[in-house]
Amino acid sequence: MIPEAPSVAPGTSPQPLTFSRVVRLASIVFFGVLPVLTVVVLFATTIQDGTEAMDLRQFYAAAEAVLRGDSPYGPTGAPLTAWGGPYPYPPLPALLAIPLTIFSLQAAGLLVMAALVVVALAIPFVLGVRDWRCYGLLLLWPPVISAIQTGNLTLLLGLGAALAWRFRGRRLAVSMSIGVTLAAKLFLWPLVVWLAATRRFTSAVLTCAVGAGLLVLSWAVIGFSGLVDYPDLLRRLEDVVGEDSYTAYIVGLDIGLPSALARVVWLSLGLGLLAVVALVGRRGDERSAFILAIAASLAFTPIVWLHYFALLLVVVAVAQPRLGVVWFVPLAMVVTPGSGHPTPFETSATLVIAMLTVALALRSSVGGFKPVGSDLGPAPTRTSAAAA
Repeated sequence: MIPEAPSVAPGTSPQPLTFSRVVRLASIVFFGVLPVLTVVVLFATTIQDGTEAMDLRQFYAAAEAVLRGDSPYGPTGAPLTAWGGPYPYPPLPALLAIPLTIFSLQAAGLLVMAALVVVALAIPFVLGVRDWRCYGLLLLWPPVISAIQTGNLTLLLGLGAALAWRFRGRRLAVSMSIGVTLAAKLFLWPLVVWLAATRRFTSAVLTCAVGAGLLVLSWAVIGFSGLVDYPDLLRRLEDVVGEDSYTAYIVGLDIGLPSALARVVWLSLGLGLLAVVALVGRRGDERSAFILAIAASLAFTPIVWLHYFALLLVVVAVAQPRLGVVWFVPLAMVVTPGSGHPTPFETSATLVIAMLTVALALRSSVGGFKPVGSDLGPAPTRTSAAAA
């Protein structure tokens, strides 16, 4: 006897597995489940390997030195390595890390990593991104994963840049947003050029004042220890880890250019981007000028590791607040190890991916371009203008 097929409850019918339902389920898996699993695995792996927030070790040690009344920079000429030796940042990050010293280094590292996950998600939110898929996708970006795992300043700098764009019309807010980043790490200084190019001269001057003031104040807290030798410390740091970097200078060396010529090419690229920032900003396209200023920040930096490209999150979110092709491009940076002496192919590929991201962001930005002040309201009609 053949068993009867199970009956369907009255009033209901089985839902067919349509193409739209498959796409929806795939989206939930790729943009929701996979990013959560990636973050969980990241935390589990770092705990197992004891590599929680590797860069935090320098901030943590510097904060402990300040609490002891010692210099965070150690004795002059102390050996310098990628993960140890003298503290290579301005004093402000070390001072801000002091509250973390109440925790063990491992607990502080996990706390910082968790905080950076929140910061990464906060960047697109500040910039008006409301497409939930973008939030999941960014947690799959190799540079964002690297920034979280290493526990460095990159995502915090990105948040500062995002706030600067969000509050670009408010002098104090934009000046504080950029000025604090300058005092923590002189990296986003091309944003000052962007302010000046978009005729925000007062904001540009105030930004420099905030950055310089915080820098002097933070150095005064430690009795200006290490200030005189700080430029030499940066030079030695570049000598030690400069070749473990993603820059046009390294690409020049990889293709056989003399060191001096490779450096000229590298500086020319940065200066060229800065000139375009000034030109585009003066023409009124503040969005494209902002994107190019972030690109110039990356181009001018002599030491660039994978996590630096997490700043592309600001570029993409400013240009395209909904999911689009440009959001997927940084995923291709999976071809690079992040640090550890990348091969010439890995260095070149990473820079090409970064340039492609910026180019696509600029294309989206120009498509939605509105001159400065165009969001203040519609222009008066001829009738209303005549009446006025």
